[in-house]
Amino acid sequence: MAAMLIRRALRVSLTLTVAVAAGLAASAWAGQALAASDLNGGQTAATAIAAVRAAPRVVGQESRRDLPIVLGNRLVSGPGSGLKFTLDDRSTVIIGPNSAITVDEFAADRVVLRVERGSFHLDSANPGNVYVVLPGGTVSVKAATVAGRILPDCAEVALLSVGRADVAAPGGASVRLDKIGDFTRLTGYAPPSQPAQLPPQRLQDFVGLTSQIAAR
Repeated sequence: MAAMLIRRALRVSLTLTVAVAAGLAASAWAGQALAASDLNGGQTAATAIAAVRAAPRVVGQESRRDLPIVLGNRLVSGPGSGLKFTLDDRSTVIIGPNSAITVDEFAADRVVLRVERGSFHLDSANPGNVYVVLPGGTVSVKAATVAGRILPDCAEVALLSVGRADVAAPGGASVRLDKIGDFTRLTGYAPPSQPAQLPPQRLQDFVGLTSQIAAR
């Protein structure tokens, strides 16, 4: 009986010792975590990094209501309306009625705009390239003004200022627009049509309501 009581007492003592040690370790860990939190302004380093990655990045401003343009956000216009915004590199972008556009990338020497539908007008001030991705190809713009529209069976692009724009089909074939009024068409996976000059009235029709939106 005495031996049994001694063994029970030893087990209880060992359990208490382990519990105390665990409590001390937990307290020490909590102290280290608190120190890390204090060093990072109330957050651990991992939490701070996650918060930075999750924070939206503003890359421009909408002109009419001064709303922020956030990287990756889809901008949509309705019938009879449009949208104008200025990027932080001073490039101006306009979409016409029933259009949708996203700023996919923004850097000092590279901007990527994705136009899903409708019409667009881009006045690029970026020292590098601005890439306009269309359903049927890509337009690479360098210090120029271009306009385009997406139709059910093709996409059309025109150069509206001094400068240049390279228009490429998904297969890789491309043409260069380097004269004011140069125009090309993208159809399916076929190479872009050879540049042709648009007459003034056709050019005005081509831009559509974007010129009215630009004047506001």
